[in-house]
Amino acid sequence: MNKELNLNELFTNLVKFISRNSKLLIVFMVAGVTVVIVYQKFKRPYYETVAICMSGISEYERQDQIEDLSQRTAIDLINHLQINIENKDYASLANSLGLDLEVAYTLKHIEAEQLYQQDMSEKFYALNKFEIVLSTFDNANIKFFQEGLIYYFSNNPFVKQYYNSYLVSNAEIISDINTEKKLLDEIRILGARNSLDVSSVNIVNDKEGDIFNNQIILLSQLRESLKTKQILLKPLVFVQNFADVDHKEDEILIFGSLSLFLSFVFGLFVALIKEVKST
Repeated sequence: MNKELNLNELFTNLVKFISRNSKLLIVFMVAGVTVVIVYQKFKRPYYETVAICMSGISEYERQDQIEDLSQRTAIDLINHLQINIENKDYASLANSLGLDLEVAYTLKHIEAEQLYQQDMSEKFYALNKFEIVLSTFDNANIKFFQEGLIYYFSNNPFVKQYYNSYLVSNAEIISDINTEKKLLDEIRILGARNSLDVSSVNIVNDKEGDIFNNQIILLSQLRESLKTKQILLKPLVFVQNFADVDHKEDEILIFGSLSLFLSFVFGLFVALIKEVKST
């Protein structure tokens, strides 16, 4: 009972204290919000845009990876650029992206994140795509940054070596498939001439575990699959380009609310000191 009375008394005294010093508190709060608005008014504006990408780096390595790691190398390469921005090393940034130094200076922030999708059982699984969030002080340079990222991936020594090896390896496999397909055609023609049954020869697809009676169809499907991957799985592919944005980003609401709260707390502190000195 005494605790409830003490709490009520404390709350009542607090309300009276705020009421007595309301003018002072309002002055501090208005001043705090005004400072934020003026700061945002004169602060250099920036623009934020988003793109959706995918990379074939994990395919070049030809390693079975955990689903979440399939785009990890590409994501890490992009996030590594943020180190140059934070260190204000725009010369290295411009060199990495193949851009002019003046353009590199306008890049404020860049970050890549893995994309996930939720299934019917409400479990999230990683997609083979990721998202790039880019902030720049000049929206006219957005297209240059997109081209710069493609240049960055295409000229990275690690990626370049793996990609070239992947292309050579794919070409050899496709050539072998064409040779094998031609050989099978000749065997079937020869078998038809000599009334031989070669239809019982099967090919097993190790990846899927399926058995195909028609070897030529399987080889054709494998060849076309390799061709499709070779076209699509480049070091960096933009599934959705960076959007052209004209709206300037600002943090008036966030910083205004924070400034309002801090100004109120600081005003209470000043009012308390004022009353203590007057007693």
